[in-house]
Amino acid sequence: MDDWNYLEREVVTDPKGRQWTVALMDVLGQKGDPDMPNKMLELQYSSGRYFTLIYTAAGAMQWERGYSVLSEATSAFGNLLVSVIDGSLDPSQPVFRQDLED
Repeated sequence: MDDWNYLEREVVTDPKGRQWTVALMDVLGQKGDPDMPNKMLELQYSSGRYFTLIYTAAGAMQWERGYSVLSEATSAFGNLLVSVIDGSLDPSQPVFRQDLED
């Protein structure tokens, strides 16, 4: 997970002493991605181009949310940092996107 290009990324420690990486990424512009997304990528981007993520040092994804506007994603990133640090969000209980189609 650390090989991706992130707009912002920070390793934080929760009240139980566990470390989590909280990140904000733009899914366009990643290595190997075309400038113009194909139909499959367009479907993935329907929930947003910008994503907030929480993952473990081993790379296990614990949180993923999409946003179409960078300002909303940036605000959500800041809120995630605070929530993990103060313990109001426990990343050990994974939360994933609910809008994916089979």
